[in-house]
Amino acid sequence: MDGEADTDRQPAGGLHTPHVGDGITTPAGSWSFGGEVPDAFDRHVARSVPAYVEGQELIADIADQLVPQSGRVYDLGCSTGTLTRQLAERLAPRRAEVVGIDREPGMVERARERCAGLPSVRFETASLQELSFEPADLVVSYYTLQFVPLRSRAELVARIHAALAPGGSFVLFEKVLASSARNQETAVGAYADWKRRQGFGDEEIAAKSRSIRGVLQPLSPAENEAMLLGAGFGEMMYVFRWVLFEGLVARA
Repeated sequence: MDGEADTDRQPAGGLHTPHVGDGITTPAGSWSFGGEVPDAFDRHVARSVPAYVEGQELIADIADQLVPQSGRVYDLGCSTGTLTRQLAERLAPRRAEVVGIDREPGMVERARERCAGLPSVRFETASLQELSFEPADLVVSYYTLQFVPLRSRAELVARIHAALAPGGSFVLFEKVLASSARNQETAVGAYADWKRRQGFGDEEIAAKSRSIRGVLQPLSPAENEAMLLGAGFGEMMYVFRWVLFEGLVARA
């Protein structure tokens, strides 16, 4: 899923534009993965999240180390199924099942099309807060947990831990908060510069930031670690860092 910088630049004249790039329009505080977003999602997210494609490849590599024969993997917030397909293809020789979950029917429709012909894949259209997990060996949340309301997040992580087999793992990639206001300002500025190099204009960057207010709610790395420990996870290994974007593997 897509993580954005917390920048709040204004277009000339103080008018808010709803255009966030790639033909997507959305008012402040109303970002959604439904509507027109599924059609533009793959291009938009690759230009919005640093190393997005490389991160998916890394997760497939990690899954190859962790998932046993006839295992089960959950891809939470699977969107258009790009990562779901990579996991299924990588794990096909060991007959592992990959379950893609997304609450948006438009995303699931595209994911099913992308994974057509892969018998080891199935999809569910469901909210994560209401999802009933089957026993699993690996659960992946690729920039998804940050969109789960804070009031429900710890309980969801606890259910993920409960669903994992002994020795199972949770792969969590998230946008995070910096350790101080000064560091946050530096990180936000660097991220905005990166987005400009991807072709976004200042007005699009500002509009996207406004669109995710109250929708994307990041935590600090320390808060994420405390939540994982509180759910029962033990050892954690960081596998990716780029300014405000981090990925880790937590062991059940």
